Amino acid sequence: AERHSFDAIRPADQLACVGSTFLAMPIPGNEHRVTEYMETMRYIRSAGGPTTLASYLQDVDGCRAAAGDIVVLPTGIAVGHGERTNATAHQVLRQLFTVKEEHSQFEVISMEQEGDAPPLGDYFGFAGANTLVTWKDEQGMLAVDQYQNARPNDTLQVVYLEPGCNFLTFFGTDMSNDVIVQRGYDRSIESLVAAGLNPIPVAWSELDKMGVSMRSSVLLMRFLKQSVGNVVPRNKARAARWQAHQLK
Repeated sequence: AERHSFDAIRPADQLACVGSTFLAMPIPGNEHRVTEYMETMRYIRSAGGPTTLASYLQDVDGCRAAAGDIVVLPTGIAVGHGERTNATAHQVLRQLFTVKEEHSQFEVISMEQEGDAPPLGDYFGFAGANTLVTWKDEQGMLAVDQYQNARPNDTLQVVYLEPGCNFLTFFGTDMSNDVIVQRGYDRSIESLVAAGLNPIPVAWSELDKMGVSMRSSVLLMRFLKQSVGNVVPRNKARAARWQAHQLK
């Protein structure tokens, strides 16, 4: 049976990784998941990640934010604005990350959302060198319009996927053409291939029935993994690829 309100363990809802900053999400409304978050941090520390999270969003009264509404881009971050992430959170993020210098710019772009819109990262992302990936529906096209209005001089191509198609992309420090995409959406896969990207189809229909998106199920981070003692990876090439493309 379908369970659209299934309260699954979704580690990606705990924090957002922007550059080297790990932003903890506000606790109100998620008090029942504190022990789950603590367990997630234990795994992060054991992988060589940070031992603490930045609490900027938690320290401001009235701040409400969802990690799924934050999408990392080469030139900044796009942040959904609606019931999950309010104006106070946008103000905090602008004060924290906005950089406007002659040779360096990093922007916080607000994306207005309809009340029934899923988290921004579920239907809007970045891949390759200059490609936006989004659903071809009202929400996705609204997000693209707002991005283009905010950055009219950017020369980006847009790949539109079928509405409801789960996909996962992540911009870290280098270009990645890989896009994990839900198997069964053949037209979306063909569109990604035509744009020069590398779609990786995976089975997701059962999780989709429970309302679990790819974005919410995968916690993608970027940090420098420290060596443990004198242990040397058995396969250096495989270890390097994992760090480059997964732990960003």
